[in-house]
Amino acid sequence: MAKYKICPVCGEHNQPVMLECCKCEADLSGTRAIDEDTEKAQAEQASQKSVLNTSHRMVRICDCGQKNPMQSRKCSSCGEDISMIIPTSDTESAIIKYVMSSLDGEYAYEVKGASTIIGRENEMQEYLSKKSFVSRKHAELQLEDDKLFITNFSHTNYTYINNEKIDYENRRELHDGDEVGLGGNSQDGQRQDDAAYFVIRIGSCI
Repeated sequence: MAKYKICPVCGEHNQPVMLECCKCEADLSGTRAIDEDTEKAQAEQASQKSVLNTSHRMVRICDCGQKNPMQSRKCSSCGEDISMIIPTSDTESAIIKYVMSSLDGEYAYEVKGASTIIGRENEMQEYLSKKSFVSRKHAELQLEDDKLFITNFSHTNYTYINNEKIDYENRRELHDGDEVGLGGNSQDGQRQDDAAYFVIRIGSCI
């Protein structure tokens, strides 16, 4: 039965003589060549583990701040050579997620960057482009010290938090369960079809 090396970073199957992954260039010098039966057996063993211990996961941290698997030779974020960076233990056990979920249930956006401009011609445009009450550059989302903030940039239809209008360029902290209205609010229980409405979800995942 033919043997191959499975890249620990991207999962690509490589020839057993390869020292680098042909797809992502990860280091394969310490990867053992296996056959299909061995791969299946390893997958079954992994699936039987109900608890994953992530406290000692080793990573290479690029100068840009991106955490990469220890086998990586290039940063997955900026593409820099990280082969000479010494792997360190990743002690983080939980990741805080920030999600804006549309009230109609059709769209969800995970906020990741320190600063994100949202609007019909910026982030979330795949959903907001059809909402005429939303400005092209409507608001800015900011992640700062494990807190999520929003700043209104719209002069016309504004931004609302729990039906309260935010003044122009005024920054407000968002909390789990807050309702954000881009370009509209709720009037007598009715919302405008051309505005966009979201609920904020903030939580941790292992």
